[in-house]
Amino acid sequence: MLTGLAKAVEEVVDTTSPIADTYALKTSHITPEQGAFFKKWEALISLEEQDLVRFKKELWTMGAQERERHGRCFSNMVLDRAYHWRPEAHAGTRIHGYTYRFIKESATQTSLLNGHMSSGDAITVSVEPDLLAFAKGFIVDLTPQEVVVGVDHEIDLDAIRTRTRAGLFEDVIFRIDKDELFSGLGRIRDNLAQLYYPGGDVKRLELIVDLKRPEFDEMEEITLDRTARAAMEKLNTNQQVAASKVLTARDYALILGMPGTGKTTVIAAIIQMLASLGKTVLLASYTHSAVDNILLKLKHVADFSILRVGNLDKVRTYGSDGACTLGLPARCLLQIHPDVHEFTLANRRVATTLEQLEQQVMVPPVVATTCLSIDQ
Repeated sequence: MLTGLAKAVEEVVDTTSPIADTYALKTSHITPEQGAFFKKWEALISLEEQDLVRFKKELWTMGAQERERHGRCFSNMVLDRAYHWRPEAHAGTRIHGYTYRFIKESATQTSLLNGHMSSGDAITVSVEPDLLAFAKGFIVDLTPQEVVVGVDHEIDLDAIRTRTRAGLFEDVIFRIDKDELFSGLGRIRDNLAQLYYPGGDVKRLELIVDLKRPEFDEMEEITLDRTARAAMEKLNTNQQVAASKVLTARDYALILGMPGTGKTTVIAAIIQMLASLGKTVLLASYTHSAVDNILLKLKHVADFSILRVGNLDKVRTYGSDGACTLGLPARCLLQIHPDVHEFTLANRRVATTLEQLEQQVMVPPVVATTCLSIDQ
């Protein structure tokens, strides 16, 4: 279908192919303006893929330990022969033909959760320097010292020793690399295509591609309780206008503001108001710090429950002055703030019944997490 879309946006006329009638049926609804939009964003996605090829080359040009320092590799991993796959323990995960657990060669090495790799990420498995990317798959489970992967090839230690000339009693040392070229962009391209399929999301096509103006209700139709009114009154005039737009939006509302104009304050206030109106809120951003800065503003004023989704082991280290002490400032953007741990599942009593789990996961009106892309 993507090929058909590509032909359609290039205004290709097909009258001789055996599937000409089907092609016309599937693409005749696409206007020239919609075709231009698809062509523009398909080109931008392709450019980003070309940039990711640079990371792909690192597998052959950069050692495992150096790549691990950049958060894109697990180095010095050994196969755990005692591990037995239990699919019931990982319900909902991708199941591959072969599943293995790897552990750090030395228990004193840094946590596997400190990098940019997490459950669900596409990976390659290698034996450096002889067998690079000999298996591909996904991370099924991840802990500070262990990683479970599902891969497309059997990992036969005897065969690997033969090919690498390793000693019979010598550990085979693996590296597990994040497959940047696989992850993310395929989903983004599919989301773009989903807008154009016959019978697809016509409303979203009109709003995003055709730039149909979003619709809003009148503020007078919204009844704010005492909590919501108090949150609104703390905002200045411009901030109140922005908050009102969000509360009355039927489709979407965008808030634009220069640094220091109080966007985080406005978002925190809007969440308070939406929760008081009985709405549910998904708070998502590209970085942990953006999410946590808003949660920190809600921490002492929210009279509703909040669920923070993320790995607790990804904890920032702070000095006495409150500054991040990990050495890499960017790393602080990728880790959950310790002052919002109280909102995570790990900080709550372990659920022993389905009702307790539902109470912890389904009841909170506000869920906060990082997000890079979603399925449409």
